[in-house]
Amino acid sequence: MNKMKWVMSAAVVVSMSVVGCGGAAMEAEQFGSVAQNLGPNNEFYGSDTLKEVLVATNIQSQAGLTIEGKGSSVGEGCLRNGSGTFCIGRQQTLAPMSRDFKAGTCAGGAASNGACCPGESSNVVALDAVNAFVSTSTYNALPGNSITSANLKKAFCGDGSGSAATCVSNWSALGRSTAGTIVKYRRDDLSGTTDTFKSLLGCSNFCADVVVINDESASNPSACSISDSATTCIGKLTAANSNAIGYAGDSAKRAGNAALKVDGIAPTQANVRKLIASNTTGVYPLSRKLFLNENKNFPKAAQEQALYDWVYSNPQAFEDFLTEQGFISCSDISPLGCGGDLGRGAGVCKGL
Repeated sequence: MNKMKWVMSAAVVVSMSVVGCGGAAMEAEQFGSVAQNLGPNNEFYGSDTLKEVLVATNIQSQAGLTIEGKGSSVGEGCLRNGSGTFCIGRQQTLAPMSRDFKAGTCAGGAASNGACCPGESSNVVALDAVNAFVSTSTYNALPGNSITSANLKKAFCGDGSGSAATCVSNWSALGRSTAGTIVKYRRDDLSGTTDTFKSLLGCSNFCADVVVINDESASNPSACSISDSATTCIGKLTAANSNAIGYAGDSAKRAGNAALKVDGIAPTQANVRKLIASNTTGVYPLSRKLFLNENKNFPKAAQEQALYDWVYSNPQAFEDFLTEQGFISCSDISPLGCGGDLGRGAGVCKGL
């Protein structure tokens, strides 16, 4: 799949009366009364993990969006009062996210009730493993092709606080047969993958030697191009360096790297699906749900509506895009069989 940003001609061009993204205008809106206002180039922000899936979906649906990635926190902000950097005020009604909603400020300005603002719907579309990627040589050199969750935590955040005294910096301390300084890569703090990784391992701060990889950034190591998503970049870096380790979603898999077992459990389809099973014994420890989250309080822009309609009118085709990128379908019985109505409202927020 061509891993670059696409801008397609909109399938439907409409004249809309819109309010600017700024705060005062947004506060004056009545729910459901004002058409959506995307950015000047129809920018669409959200999970970098899901970026390539959304690029393909945008092309297939002829929605005319500019798929930007940048992180789940950015997408979530664009559904609410702005991301602080990329959106000034509410700019989207949809956002691909690699985690569920977090408590924050709602679109109307009021504090949210728990994790959900009024009208927000957690739309689950697939499952994923947050993988610990290493080169295939390191994968084969570690006992059982595995790392313990305790050692993964030590490598990235020590005792959880990032204290240098507790951070592990040599592969020999993690059980590899050959020593070597660990080269560590992570997603940035806007990433839902980072949120999931920290939450599941009990990290509050990272070790000082962990290198942050950003989406489409010239500051990333030279093995990555400026057009690479952060997930793609981490895939390249872990494939190229036998001392590297980086966490990322399934779509970072490529020739030359491999995802370690964690606590002896491989990130297989069967083990990740246990996350939503009645019996979660043996679930891969870093399993998660993936989302196309929604703010139902406002009408969608024509471009968002085209994408949304295509996804839920063609659930098998959309699921095929997800599985082609290495993500895991919730069910073999029906597409987007993640609970609720094609996964809509299957997470924390029910659209109420």
